[in-house]
Amino acid sequence: MLFRLLATATATVALCSLGTPSASASTDHLQRELDGVVRDVGVPGALMTVTGRTTVTVRSGTGDLRTGRPVPANGQVRVGSTTKAFVATAVLQLVGEGEVVLDSPVETYLPGVVRGRGGDGREITVRQLLQHTSHLPDPGPLLPSGGREWADQRFRHHDRDKLIRYALAQEPTTAPWSYTNTGYLLLGKLIEEVTGAWSWRDEVHRRIARPLKLRHTYSPHPSAYRIKGPHPRGYVRAPEFIDVTEQDTGYLDAAGDMVSTPVEINRFFSALLQGRLLRPAELAEMRRMVPAGGAVDEYGLGLETNHLSCGDLVGHAGQMHGYSTLAGVLVDRRGRPGAAVTLSITTEPKDMSDFRRALKAVDTALCTTPADKPSPGEWLACSPRPSTGFAGSSRG
Repeated sequence: MLFRLLATATATVALCSLGTPSASASTDHLQRELDGVVRDVGVPGALMTVTGRTTVTVRSGTGDLRTGRPVPANGQVRVGSTTKAFVATAVLQLVGEGEVVLDSPVETYLPGVVRGRGGDGREITVRQLLQHTSHLPDPGPLLPSGGREWADQRFRHHDRDKLIRYALAQEPTTAPWSYTNTGYLLLGKLIEEVTGAWSWRDEVHRRIARPLKLRHTYSPHPSAYRIKGPHPRGYVRAPEFIDVTEQDTGYLDAAGDMVSTPVEINRFFSALLQGRLLRPAELAEMRRMVPAGGAVDEYGLGLETNHLSCGDLVGHAGQMHGYSTLAGVLVDRRGRPGAAVTLSITTEPKDMSDFRRALKAVDTALCTTPADKPSPGEWLACSPRPSTGFAGSSRG
């Protein structure tokens, strides 16, 4: 949920304009903000899409440190834990259908699965899995720590059931709220048990991606190492950049293995917050927040809230090896959903200061209205043109 960014020597912006001065000025406003993220905290490549009455995509840096190619306009990226919002939506649809009860024990749906030092499925509810209040430990310590060690082992497969068993052998967490991937690994398994689907991936596609026409949003099989469509490369630092775009994503599964584009992530969160995917009762449950910590102000059932200067960003961030994403919808002080934004960066987080800088860019995109903002229809994302360069170029 944080971001680590490194400046490179080129930047591009996707722009299709009707030729009005205000269109260029408004798009430049967003471009300057994304360039500032690259300049201030560094990233090989960055891509931001804002969707309101119109859609604008700006991009900065390079999509490939080896070739210098620009970041593809609306390129596909690995969205990490943003996947959790999709999985939670599918679970809450099952709640609305009467197939799952939020406050029933996990044991009801996964008998005998959650047993160990880390937790007991007879005492943990579905709601607690969704909200990170289950006290289940995370399986992260089983995985390589990161950097070169992780890069060297990125094609090693980590089975979901093995990850769950490892987590359950650890000590439970004690904080009231504690972020853990284990709960969402279990929720993927729960979806399969309740629906009879071969994989939770099929249900997410059937229930969400297909109705919303998210043609570039999918959860890859772990052994499908490559991203299907045009995409920027993803990197880890060791301390030099190492390209880890191709990887086995089994270590995340339903906790964070999906691929999408900024435009489609915006479409998903907009549809969700506008009530097009859930009934009012289930959406209200999803948006019922508890205090969180770190990079999250509050957490609901698969939804995060971060406070902005003009309202709240309600969505879900995501981070995995090579990619980081900050995404959601602006909800104003009256609770009304507005524009959506997705900011994707092609490396991992470094510290909270990086996250705060990225969140500032989102705040500026959603809350700051230039005096020369164009009227609806004056511009939308289209084709690349060169923008300003930066000092501090890097090589992977």
